[in-house]
Amino acid sequence: MIRIEAVYGCGDSLTPDVAARLATVAERYRAQLELECAGKRVRLDSLIGILSLECRRGTKVAILAEGEDGQAAAEAIREVIEKRG
Repeated sequence: MIRIEAVYGCGDSLTPDVAARLATVAERYRAQLELECAGKRVRLDSLIGILSLECRRGTKVAILAEGEDGQAAAEAIREVIEKRG
């Protein structure tokens, strides 16, 4: 399993738009992806799960990936998570 640490930077909090971008990026890969924030872990194939996270700007998160393209998938998710906006 691959684990990449990141800092949430997408606005002040996790919005439906950001959650949709995360889910869309996750769909491009075969790896199973999870996001961990504030002690809660959810799969990135669940929009409702993503929205349940309480990510705020500056919050440390972990991206977990398992599968043949896990490294690339985790890096793509990190780009979304850390994007300022």
